[in-house]
Amino acid sequence: MYKCLVHASDHFDRLYRQHERYWWRDKDRYATDQDAYPYSLLTQHTLRLLRGQPAGRALDLGAGEGTDAIRLALLGYQVDAVEVSEVAAAKIRRFAEDAGAKVHVMVADIRKFTPDSSYDVIICNGVLHYVDKKELVVTGMQEATRPGGINVVSLWSSYTPIPDCHDVIPVFCDDEDGIVTRLYQGWRKELLYFERDKAETAHSDLPSHRHSHIKLIARRPPD
Repeated sequence: MYKCLVHASDHFDRLYRQHERYWWRDKDRYATDQDAYPYSLLTQHTLRLLRGQPAGRALDLGAGEGTDAIRLALLGYQVDAVEVSEVAAAKIRRFAEDAGAKVHVMVADIRKFTPDSSYDVIICNGVLHYVDKKELVVTGMQEATRPGGINVVSLWSSYTPIPDCHDVIPVFCDDEDGIVTRLYQGWRKELLYFERDKAETAHSDLPSHRHSHIKLIARRPPD
């Protein structure tokens, strides 16, 4: 079968133009209460960890339409959001203003982005499976994380084959014991969950299909 491969930014520009909201369409998308997310273990556990601690700086890599970034900003974090799609970046700015949140948005490819600051929280949700050389991105995240800070990571695992409907841009799933989990061996795992063969419900523009995920929250050891 012929694979029509397009650049990721072009692909996501098109998707984000076609939908007012492509992700997180429920009305409570920016809720800061962990109990608002019974169907998102990663979001629920992240909020549980952040509850009661002082808000600092946060970085959202591959921010999409900015839901995670805006939620962190509403918690009081100073948030930088990095997104390759200019269309999505414009949405983040608009949605953040609508929500009364302040988010600094940068248009960049996370494979080439080098943080110029250190962060208490770094989120990389749903983008690493589009990155071939994951080690460069993950080690960059780790180096930019303050001692005691957390990394929140979600990506597709190789447990489920890539569905044909996603065969439009290159996808590089990671093994459950692959590069990502190995890079965090020296960090304390607040969450390590292998979600296997789950029906995709986050968007409705594709035929019914399934994914497996690696979901990880890891805390950098103190120096």
